Amino acid sequence: MRGQCPTSAGRSGRLVGALALGAMSIALLLAAVARSAAETRIALVIGNGAYAWGRLDNPRADAELIAKALVSVGFQVTTVLDGDDRTMRRAVVEFGRRLKTADAVGLFYFAGHGVQVAGENYLVPIGADIADEGEIALQSMNLAEVLRTMASSRSRTNIVVLDACRNNPFASARDRSASGGLAPVSAPSGTIIAFATAPGHVASDGDGANSPYSAALAANIPVEGIVLEEVFRRTRRHVLAATNDRQTPWEHSSLTGEFYFRPTAARPETSRRLSDVGFTEAQVAEIRAWEHLRDERDPVQLIRHLETYPNGLFAEVVRLRLADAASAQAAAGPVVAGWIGEIVPTAATVAEAERELAEGLKLEAGTRPGDELEAVRRYRIAADFGLPAAMHQLARAYDRGRGVERNLAEAAHWYRRAGELGHAPSLAALGTMHEFGEGVPVNLVEALRLYTSAAEAGDADGMTSLAYLVEQGKGVAKDPAIARQWYGRAAARGHKRAMYNLALMQLRGEGGERDFGEAARLLKGAVQRGHIGAMRELAYLLDEGRGTARDPKAAAELLLAAFKAGHRDARTDILSRPQAWSAATRREIQRRLAASGHYDGRITGFFDARTRRAAEAYARS
Repeated sequence: MRGQCPTSAGRSGRLVGALALGAMSIALLLAAVARSAAETRIALVIGNGAYAWGRLDNPRADAELIAKALVSVGFQVTTVLDGDDRTMRRAVVEFGRRLKTADAVGLFYFAGHGVQVAGENYLVPIGADIADEGEIALQSMNLAEVLRTMASSRSRTNIVVLDACRNNPFASARDRSASGGLAPVSAPSGTIIAFATAPGHVASDGDGANSPYSAALAANIPVEGIVLEEVFRRTRRHVLAATNDRQTPWEHSSLTGEFYFRPTAARPETSRRLSDVGFTEAQVAEIRAWEHLRDERDPVQLIRHLETYPNGLFAEVVRLRLADAASAQAAAGPVVAGWIGEIVPTAATVAEAERELAEGLKLEAGTRPGDELEAVRRYRIAADFGLPAAMHQLARAYDRGRGVERNLAEAAHWYRRAGELGHAPSLAALGTMHEFGEGVPVNLVEALRLYTSAAEAGDADGMTSLAYLVEQGKGVAKDPAIARQWYGRAAARGHKRAMYNLALMQLRGEGGERDFGEAARLLKGAVQRGHIGAMRELAYLLDEGRGTARDPKAAAELLLAAFKAGHRDARTDILSRPQAWSAATRREIQRRLAASGHYDGRITGFFDARTRRAAEAYARS
């Protein structure tokens, strides 16, 4: 999430050998994710302006603006507008109770009259009947009470924002304790306190609908990929510009880790070229399963195989056999009819074509020298018999340059022939060639048509690629809601790229509501299917506790797995920007490196040259 994650297609073939985690380790880690409870982001926002003795025009609007910005980045916000003393105190008590949930992040915002008396800061409620400054402490809320409430909750990160440095309406020129603005405050551990202006100075309520400070802060909260301190730095620059350098926002921080209102979400993964993708583990399993059915003619057994692998490599062969069986076994007709395709060659042709296709697939999945060349020969024989699945495999061979010299024009030819016979995966593959202009001219209109045809025929690749075009507005009107629907249909079929892209939409709240829990579930599914980018994104959620409980150990495991598998941004995370991760996760990475025998330094969470060398050695091991 915190760094862009461009597609790095083609690594799936070496993922199995590269992953640092064994299958059981991944399974146990993800089971822990599923059991976890999510981080809570909780905010209390108060805007007081309707003072009888010193009305302020903007605090209500400021509070509403800040609340909206916080909701957009996942906070559960309680808003109090023009709160009296009792209402404010009840809200703070309830705020403190809610912060005691596991691994919470708390934010308190106050806009209104805030004054200092004898070095103490007070937030003034509506309805306070204050005759002079001596009564302020009796009828106002001491800021120290709010800080103690937040500190005692043991929430992971606490943020206090005060746009309350207006003029003291009770101060007289010669009062012993009267002074402008608020007094400086030391932040408890894990807390940052932000003031609209420097200690002892007065902030402007503003001439517009909002104060200069709250307007600038609300604009910067949703900015993607900047740490909390940078949010306040940008806010300060905006306020200085808006006030001609008369008002300088100020912060006091004792934060112990990094916090992002909106971490940088990875980019959705574009349509992957099939030339970069070998057989998946599921396809290898299907090839092995087919060995037991190579001579099978029993419709029941064939239907079971088709139900297990509805879009598999042998799906067309099974349908052809069922068509042949239907003509020979009339009694089975009602059962089989739903599986029969439109093309019904003679039984001899079907048998010969399927034998060649099956043998070709088996050879391509093997590792003996010359197997790929022989597989291509078998595919060509089956393709000449008119079998679309064989045409598709022959196209893939030309597409990838496996067993034959790479020839994208020839690949497009065979994809097109198979697509004309209704072969959905070939339609999707040809659509991708048109999307990127490989072997055929770039033609987004044609790509869209082909993806749509493949998607409507039930092909998960087609659905995912169609969703990407619609999500990005590439050759078609941008429609995130429709993109979500197509991603969802493909994800339901176990398509890992769809799971990954849909998770990113969930994290950003595009095309529907933001749902960190659903994003974590989708990323978990993609990780189980070997998606490297999903490992890194799930690691971020675990590191931050978003959509799942904070788990530095699991985050470290997944980040190292992505790093070892060759993910470029995971490499950058570990070697160049480890500060983007929590200290706890950094320590767990060092422990993992030590356990593997590559690191012999202290477990500090500080990534020095020794840690980086250990990580490099770990990735090579």
